[in-house]
Amino acid sequence: MSGAMKDYARRLVSGNKARFRDAHLNLELDLVYLTDRLIIMGYPAEGLESLYRNDRADAKRLLEHRHGKDFWVFNFCPVRENAYPASVFGGRVSRYPFPDHHAPPLAIMPLVAREVAEWLDGAPERVAVFHCKAGKGRSGTMACAYLLSLEQPPAPPPAREAGADTSEWAHVRADEVMQSIEQPDDASLPPAAAATDPADAAADTVTPAASAAVPFVEALASVLDLHTARRMKPPAQHEAQKPGVSIPSQRRWLHYWAQLLAHAPPARLWADPDPAPHAGGAPKVRLTQITVRMREAGAVRTQLARAAALVLGRAGRGKAGGRPAPGGGPVWVSLARYDDALVALLERWERHTRDGDGAARGHMGRARAGAGPLDGETLREVFDARARWDAAKMVRSFARMGATGADAVRKTDTEDGPIWTHTLHPLSEHGWVNIRTALQEGGDGAETEDLDLDADIPVSEANSMHDLTHGATGRGVVLDARREVRVKVYMGQIFICWLWFVPAFHMAEAPPMDRDLQPAPTKFTLPRKHVDFPIGLGSALVDVEIEMEWLRPAESERVQPPRTTTGEAEPAGIAAKIEAAAAGNISDAVEATQAAEE
Repeated sequence: MSGAMKDYARRLVSGNKARFRDAHLNLELDLVYLTDRLIIMGYPAEGLESLYRNDRADAKRLLEHRHGKDFWVFNFCPVRENAYPASVFGGRVSRYPFPDHHAPPLAIMPLVAREVAEWLDGAPERVAVFHCKAGKGRSGTMACAYLLSLEQPPAPPPAREAGADTSEWAHVRADEVMQSIEQPDDASLPPAAAATDPADAAADTVTPAASAAVPFVEALASVLDLHTARRMKPPAQHEAQKPGVSIPSQRRWLHYWAQLLAHAPPARLWADPDPAPHAGGAPKVRLTQITVRMREAGAVRTQLARAAALVLGRAGRGKAGGRPAPGGGPVWVSLARYDDALVALLERWERHTRDGDGAARGHMGRARAGAGPLDGETLREVFDARARWDAAKMVRSFARMGATGADAVRKTDTEDGPIWTHTLHPLSEHGWVNIRTALQEGGDGAETEDLDLDADIPVSEANSMHDLTHGATGRGVVLDARREVRVKVYMGQIFICWLWFVPAFHMAEAPPMDRDLQPAPTKFTLPRKHVDFPIGLGSALVDVEIEMEWLRPAESERVQPPRTTTGEAEPAGIAAKIEAAAAGNISDAVEATQAAEE
């Protein structure tokens, strides 16, 4: 393909990302200097993919031309998504993979910030290079995590060079913003309640544990602005600027990280510098109810839902033998989290490399001096070429919730039209079979005796359902309060949205462990703009409300499920793609397809 065609292909899909032109090498790459020592770029690809992403050879040539061997690449792509050998960049590559469009395991944030700091502290001419696939969400999240951990504002990018079209430097506003960042003195942080700015897209989804976190939350807004100004092209006239880190759950994770940096995490979190003892191991919460409120979808979207369900039904008929459900079907959610063994290993590494201890209150963004291998393995070997954690699915489903009972679905007439409220509770094995049967037979009474209705329920989820059905209370799904949870919402077989959260950051203070008290349930509500990918039928979403309660010490229920060992292929990629494409939004269609695959 000619150079002109290659350039055209790149420009066609460049979107709103800023691009870097080097006249000396006659190269143009999807690459920006976020600061003088931090670079973000798109994935360095080969073959056909290099037509619309960075050409791997060009990226290597540019980095070596400008920085010699003084650059280190941080790759956030799982092997199952994109991969290349570390030798491409002379072995100077560290991998911290997690799926596209997702929040990471929380412990990855301090690990990345610490390794970046260690590398850059080694010599003043060193730079760090971040990339994921598009060099936007995952890279931006980790770049902001590192910048937030700095004790001083970062230096601006290099001055304009002769012959180089560095238009991204023109966003002077970002430099001014960064000068306003102030880092507090950890020793003087008062233990008082704090508020956040509800105007921020993610701020009101987190309740900070102490006012110590407020300066970091304020600094986070500036860091996000810096990333947006550098990474994204200026908007057209009368258009709003698209944020660089746009996925609400990733922004929520940065608020969590702000609290960790301020040494103000929820009590008994794994990263609490002075955790209170907790009888029975990890603090536990019971997820009792999820409420999904939606406006009535229009006729066009309803028809799209039927078409999408039909496609999905036909695509899965060879496996399940059923017929598609008409319309959207029931609202239900799938609960998932990262592989338990992976998260346990990452948290061990976080504690192993943490600067200081509970008494010293070290810097969460700095590694402890002299922290060597752990159990004979280096941190770089955790995500090495064997790809033991990221060659397959990293996020594992473990339970489902659905509408059960006569009052589970209610219609309310409002001035803006009808709103449907779906109240979801944990599904027993029998409850899920009922919903699944309705999806498969379309509610027309078709025979299902020849179907294996448990075929796609992994062992881990079946265990969880058994616990719910035969446990001591059966009132909810018991979760580790410190662990991430993904709530993925469906209407029938159609993906509506998802969201990630860590329960402990949203719970009221737990009662003392030596008193058998039952605290009041905690509820937090995420409006549509605070959930991820509410497109297609998801555009009718009003909000999602999560209700949880602490387990009393006397309640010995175990976290559900036991360690997960299998994944689950969930539906809806085709459906979301059909709806988004029919609405004329190709970028949403692509993202929906990618999102629903995880």
